[in-house]
Amino acid sequence: MKKLTALLMAGVMVFGMMACGTGKVQQNSKDQTETKAPAEEAAPAEEEVAESTEESVGAEKSAILIINGNLGDLGFFDSANAGMQRVKNELGLNIQVIETGDDESKWESALADAAEEDVDYVIAVSPSMVEPMQNIAPLYPEKKFLMMDNTVDFAGGDYSNVYCATFKQNEGSFLAGAVAATLAKNTGKLGFVGGMDIPPINDFLVGYIEGALAVNPDTKVIATYPGDYYDPAKGKEHGIVLINQGAEVLFAAAGPTGLGVIEAAVDADKYIIGVDSDQSAGYAANGDEKTANQIATSMLKNVGDAIFRAIDLDLKGQLSLGKSESLGIAEGGVGLAKNDVYNKILTDDEKKAIDDIQAKVVSGELKVSTAIGMTTEELDKLRSSVAP
Repeated sequence: MKKLTALLMAGVMVFGMMACGTGKVQQNSKDQTETKAPAEEAAPAEEEVAESTEESVGAEKSAILIINGNLGDLGFFDSANAGMQRVKNELGLNIQVIETGDDESKWESALADAAEEDVDYVIAVSPSMVEPMQNIAPLYPEKKFLMMDNTVDFAGGDYSNVYCATFKQNEGSFLAGAVAATLAKNTGKLGFVGGMDIPPINDFLVGYIEGALAVNPDTKVIATYPGDYYDPAKGKEHGIVLINQGAEVLFAAAGPTGLGVIEAAVDADKYIIGVDSDQSAGYAANGDEKTANQIATSMLKNVGDAIFRAIDLDLKGQLSLGKSESLGIAEGGVGLAKNDVYNKILTDDEKKAIDDIQAKVVSGELKVSTAIGMTTEELDKLRSSVAP
């Protein structure tokens, strides 16, 4: 049985590599901290194990998360890792977090190796992991597989041991667009950087545009796509282009590439909307208060919370395997980081207006369009309607 090693890199170290413009993330070194396979891990200290029956059951179980990239993105992957730490600390499971880097050829084998371990839950995150999940999960019917941010084709095979959760990023991005338009008091122009021109990324854009228009019908939005999720230097170039075209506030849905967009915004003293995690808090934790204070808010995609929720429900016998759920604002899947920076930048009236918009989205009074299923012609029409 193959053994896996989980090598966790400190976020600030990875960000340092990315900020220098390295498009590829380096391999983990042997002298970094190693997390043992679940079967080899020592039992949790007595004081760390909760006394409830549910958590006692959790302490006998284990989970492996496959990160098809690297930690330190201050966003999606870090959120997933935070969820795993909650699973360990609050539910008592033994965990591993495996970083594959951005080498796509390693993703499926990493998932297969994880399934070979003596593990209860095998977890994959990001839309890119659908094919590996579909290929591997049916081979291990005794294991439970969790797929976050995309769904397998349940009609195309036997995936009765798979649970999928998708996120209504269009709803969260609607709120992000409302904040951005509120802050764009001069030109009324906003910028958007998407990792790739594909439906899951354009779902961010569609919500962002509609949320901005709900605040200011004259808002203009410029969208650009670097075509890469792992190149902060390229992200910075795209951010600079948008700023030179008059964008007052930027929003990047581009993974680690988005870190370069943040850098461009900070250099130009422009506000930016973070993504997936509270990126302001992430920079503040790394001692970069200047950058933290330029991130007006973040559109939260609560991947870690979704992982925790799924395992918690399964321990209670309440998780619906063989199905997919879509998590929006109402379900706590997406939202805004209403932190100290947000509270300082926006006035009380502006914050109340955002809260009112959020309530209307939850109630259904405000309908948010989605790029999922939208035709190319419909998307191009929307982008053209807000082009400067």
